[in-house]
Amino acid sequence: MKRTWKIIITVAVVLIFASAGVTWYLSVHWKGILDKELRRYVQEGSDSLYTLAYGRLGLNLLNGSLIIHHVALIPDSAVYQRLVAQQKAPKVLINVKMERLQVSRMKLWRYFLNKEVDASSFSLVNPELFITEDQRSVDTTTHQRRFDQVVNKNIRHFSIGRVYMDKIKLTYTRIGKDSSKVISKLEDLGVNIRGLQIDSLSQSDPTRFLYARTFDVSLEKWDHRTPDSLYWLHVKKVTYHATDEILDVGEVELKPRYNRADFDKQIKTQKDMFQLVFRNINLQGLSRFDLLRQSLHIQNGSIDGGELNVYRNRGLPMPPGDKYGQFPNQLLAKLKLPLQIDTLAASGVDVSYTELNPKNGETGKIQFLRAGGTFRHITNIDSLVAKNKHCTADLHAILMKSGKLKASFDFILGDKSGAFSVSGQLNNMDGKEFNPVTKPLGMVEIRSAQIKELEFNFLGNERSASGTLKFLYSNLKISMLKEEKDPNGNQRKGLASLLANLMAIKNENPSPGEAVRIVKPRFQRDPQKSFFNLVWKTIFTGVKETVGTALLASMDERKK
Repeated sequence: MKRTWKIIITVAVVLIFASAGVTWYLSVHWKGILDKELRRYVQEGSDSLYTLAYGRLGLNLLNGSLIIHHVALIPDSAVYQRLVAQQKAPKVLINVKMERLQVSRMKLWRYFLNKEVDASSFSLVNPELFITEDQRSVDTTTHQRRFDQVVNKNIRHFSIGRVYMDKIKLTYTRIGKDSSKVISKLEDLGVNIRGLQIDSLSQSDPTRFLYARTFDVSLEKWDHRTPDSLYWLHVKKVTYHATDEILDVGEVELKPRYNRADFDKQIKTQKDMFQLVFRNINLQGLSRFDLLRQSLHIQNGSIDGGELNVYRNRGLPMPPGDKYGQFPNQLLAKLKLPLQIDTLAASGVDVSYTELNPKNGETGKIQFLRAGGTFRHITNIDSLVAKNKHCTADLHAILMKSGKLKASFDFILGDKSGAFSVSGQLNNMDGKEFNPVTKPLGMVEIRSAQIKELEFNFLGNERSASGTLKFLYSNLKISMLKEEKDPNGNQRKGLASLLANLMAIKNENPSPGEAVRIVKPRFQRDPQKSFFNLVWKTIFTGVKETVGTALLASMDERKK
């Protein structure tokens, strides 16, 4: 019995050493084969444009792991210049380096015996990518092999369960046809690919992207200074699900680099200062193929929460020139990027506009709280504009503290004059809520006013706007804050207020025994003011016509 066990143990030891020996031999032998083949694959697949370089290569047949240290994919500049001269150079050139490439649970026997790649995962550790897009390159090659044709020339089967890249450093350089350069840098970029299978069937499978079942790109944050150096753009928590065509963004922030006083010193002339934050952005139907073609198509988008604060100092001189050609539909037509957004919804956005009055040094502020709405058919693509010329926006907000405001805009796409229409309603508001605006900016205090309904409907373009306005209110009383002097130089506090309340204004609409007053305001746009200034001034003109008398008009002229 003891002799039997000795034989068994002896055989086992011999087999173990034999297996170890075979494994060692195959590891050394196959490492040499793999070392030559990897370089050959890259050279042949790129027509000698790229060279694969790396340091130590580790191969473990027992657990199917492969580790390649200090990997680099390097373009050959001499070959590239030759291709440029032959007009065969690709527009995009890539340079890659990484600390190591790790392959887990790979069926090594299948590769070395049948040239089949089947592994659980590929992991790229600390990769750096340098991508250069040269618009000057001209590739006249009539027939170009697809990527799966290049791979399958040497590999019969290529399947990876997961490809994972984390903390990618990306430098993207775009060279224009005029030789101008734009360089963008991203850090902490992540790519997570699942179900990667490279063959002709996967290439044409509409449920896959770049041969993968799922292809997700994530970015923790991106900070960018605007070209005018006035703002920082901060983008946080971005994830693009390429196969599902969904983009999620946690937050987008446009933040001034200066406080208000320093901002005014930088701009020197009147200009809006923006502070913007949009949160929980979701874009669906964001076509991955359109992105590759440098166009943007979004089926449905949403923004859930945010703030938009605008400030302007009226004490600064007006900038030279005019603002013709800068209405929303005109700017959309000028956009170089082909754009199509079918529907965009927003909710929970607080909007404010603050203005400094140079006469008294005070600021007035108007607020639109919990603003939201739906934008439809935002596009600058000629074929889509020909089918439907209407870009619409249905918006709602709480004006100041309690005013229920609704407004609908219709921008005529392709119209060079910036034609538009707007209608809206404001209901059930205490007029005294406007005092934070009227007191510092208009030197008028609203002592009482009950706004029952304000309804307007205007047509306009970049020159003017006109239409109808109905303003229903009661118990309107005001105080003129500016003190006046009599001929002897004595102060006459309250005289202007008394005249205004007794003679210059009508304190209700409809007045007792009279029909409702409906006016038809018209306002000629100041070419240096914005689209929203035109809308607001047309509304204000209608309100003054409803409220005032000829005496109010003469008082306005005296104030000017």
